[in-house]
Amino acid sequence: AKEPKAIMKIEHLNATFQPAKIGNPHGLQITYLKDNSTRNIFVYHEDGKEIVDWFNAIRAARFHYLQVAFPGASDSDLVPKLSRNYLKEGYMEKTGPKQTEGFKKRWFTMDDRRLMYFKDPL
Repeated sequence: AKEPKAIMKIEHLNATFQPAKIGNPHGLQITYLKDNSTRNIFVYHEDGKEIVDWFNAIRAARFHYLQVAFPGASDSDLVPKLSRNYLKEGYMEKTGPKQTEGFKKRWFTMDDRRLMYFKDPL
């Protein structure tokens, strides 16, 4: 393809290790914003060092972005902003705004900024 499938801005990028969710011991979940909507991609590699290198590369790029965005901030102030782990994840049931709608099982994810839900974990 001549065009990339997605462009992820480093300012909104987050990466977390998710081996159980992906079903691979070297799984990584990458979260980003697209059109004001949270999107996820799930990647893995058979070599654990390779996926750790990708995770560290994403954190290094975010760190550089934060240094440019906040030039007066100390490194110790920027490190907590490099990546976010999810505070809680799991299935719950939700319904729509109309009382006549039934409940549907959805996968909920909460980090320090948002509560999101999806049809399934992936």
